[in-house]
Amino acid sequence: MRKNGPRAFWISFFLTLAILMPLLGGFVFYSAWQERASEPAAQPQSGVPVQRPAAANDLTVLVAVAAEEPAFLLVRLNALEPAVTLCPVPAESVLLGPGGTVLLADSYTSAGPARAAQLLGTTLNISIDRYLAITPGSLGQAWGELEPLRVNLTGLLEKSELEALGLAGDPVVSLAPEEATAFIASLGLPVARQARLRGEVWQAAFRQQLENLPTALPAGLRSVSGSLLTDLSAADLYDLTDTLTWLAKEDAAITAETVPGRYDAQSGRYDFAQDSIAFATRLFPAAEGSAATLAPSPSPAPSDPLEPEATVSPTRQP
Repeated sequence: MRKNGPRAFWISFFLTLAILMPLLGGFVFYSAWQERASEPAAQPQSGVPVQRPAAANDLTVLVAVAAEEPAFLLVRLNALEPAVTLCPVPAESVLLGPGGTVLLADSYTSAGPARAAQLLGTTLNISIDRYLAITPGSLGQAWGELEPLRVNLTGLLEKSELEALGLAGDPVVSLAPEEATAFIASLGLPVARQARLRGEVWQAAFRQQLENLPTALPAGLRSVSGSLLTDLSAADLYDLTDTLTWLAKEDAAITAETVPGRYDAQSGRYDFAQDSIAFATRLFPAAEGSAATLAPSPSPAPSDPLEPEATVSPTRQP
């Protein structure tokens, strides 16, 4: 028994090792594989990780540039497409209100950008999420260190108009954002052509600086927040950063179109029609409820009778 004791012990020991070693080896291999699989997530990443956006990232804003003559632009950031839609709206556009019709510029001047956005959305049967009124000077400050935008005026101005500006040989003009509104107004173009040119200027700005806008634009708006009239919140600006980041990453399509209508020089009115609603609801989310019935009116537009105490001068810092 004493001779067989050690032998039996070693036989049992090696048999145990033969059983345990494959199990231990498998466990070690699995642990190493798990560690390698988790390494990319554990590594520090630079910048903000871009995740696939949701419908909450989409945003429609009415921008009012509060120059001597206010200028208006609908901006649609569609992260799901991805696309940026820029839609200049003539200041002479006729809006429908509870007390009758009113021009877009008059509604803005008498009751502010919130009222203008509300009536424009109701008239075109679209949902406008936010409004932003900004002066040309504040727009330039918000643009910050970004390069001035460059616009090719070929096809936007006639040959004689380019010659009058000294641009017949080189129709590309460089504009700082604070100069753009005054430049467009100085040309004295018909309403529809002026709106088209405004859309092209904003389109050039977005196209040329799309990669830089995710950080520059929200930071620029924060820097001039004291001079803005807007319902964009701090949380909205953080969401704006995420939305613009995704649009830049996906190289979003950027288009500019003007709401169709008919301008009457005698009355100074730009009248929408039913095809204007169809156009608007193709580009922007439709509002709840049925569309309004639009028909041109030959009579002068009355002033907006609502909220007369809320006055915003077009030359005042918004």
